[in-house]
Amino acid sequence: MVTFFVMSYYRNETFVNEEFAYSVTACKQEYLAQYRDLIVQETSLKAHIRDVINRFVRTGSVHKGKSPGRPSISEEVVDNLRRLEQNPQTFLTRFSEQSGVPVAT
Repeated sequence: MVTFFVMSYYRNETFVNEEFAYSVTACKQEYLAQYRDLIVQETSLKAHIRDVINRFVRTGSVHKGKSPGRPSISEEVVDNLRRLEQNPQTFLTRFSEQSGVPVAT
């Protein structure tokens, strides 16, 4: 589920005033639409999504306790990952070499 939050958060970006904008609310709505059968408290869900996104930006991991010393994900890395998403036929190893983004990321 935590991976879903990160992917949804970045997938639902918008371009406002020449800047990318991200929405926890859009992520929450996508989650609720995808998992209709689950009963969740929406305010808790929104707080959980924020925690997951903040952890991902801070550590590069969606899991608690993993990679505590890793630097935050830069905008350059996010841009490189967007290019990969737009060009899925790119081999990951080649992409990793060209972008400097580890294959594991």
